[in-house]
Amino acid sequence: MVISKKDKEAYAEQGFLILRQVFTQTRIETLLEGIERLIDKGLAGECEIGWINRERRLPSRTGHLLNPDKYHPAFADWIDADLAPHLEALVSGPGVRHSLFGMLASGGEKSYTQNWHRDLCKPGDEEETAYLRRHEGTFVQFNAPLVAGDRFLNIVPGSHLRASTAAEIEASRSESGDMPNAHVVELEPGDIAYYNANLWHRGWNPEGHKRWTMHCAFWNAGTTVMAHEYGQRETLTQQGHLEQMPPVTRQYIQSYLDNYPEADPPSMFDL
Repeated sequence: MVISKKDKEAYAEQGFLILRQVFTQTRIETLLEGIERLIDKGLAGECEIGWINRERRLPSRTGHLLNPDKYHPAFADWIDADLAPHLEALVSGPGVRHSLFGMLASGGEKSYTQNWHRDLCKPGDEEETAYLRRHEGTFVQFNAPLVAGDRFLNIVPGSHLRASTAAEIEASRSESGDMPNAHVVELEPGDIAYYNANLWHRGWNPEGHKRWTMHCAFWNAGTTVMAHEYGQRETLTQQGHLEQMPPVTRQYIQSYLDNYPEADPPSMFDL
């Protein structure tokens, strides 16, 4: 599915864009195969992943799925075949680079909740609006569920480019905070929600329902690698690893490597 001009305008205005049934059942099955293989490797001690319940094959949130020990070709094929046109439409160019690629995971009736938050700014700071607008369009993240009934992302539409209100800051101080204008994002396998990480948002799964949701972030290709995404170079450059990837994914990772500082990576607030 091509992202239209209208889609881009809606994303810019609201800070999120939901696309329905843009991935085939075959695509979902291959991604699930990649996760099941990851679980097999984790159980066999071939890679390190966290667990909610090993016996029930329930991993906890897992990152770095493009690293050699967790890699499955389905992940990179998905980027090349389906995601790249979306990413290149939503991130101001030229080019896109890898940042984070993983899976949000819940289940086993284990409660998972977060406070409301904004990833890349300091709510209430006097420079909050200027910071938000300085990075407008330079990054995007997404949630794409692999299992049915994903109702766990809560957002405040249109909150991504303005200063936080007093009511929003107050709501963020506790898990039970009543956030004004909150919206529950409802997704099914085949759907994807692209969103600006500076929306007020949270993950909310107090009943511990099963959740396997791909959760990834990409930046403009020229953006310096920051402290929160630093440390991936050594694993990504293991001999032969990049060479096995399809061309677009390989280029996104190469752009990450090209912008990798030798020391003292900046925080996102330094850019």
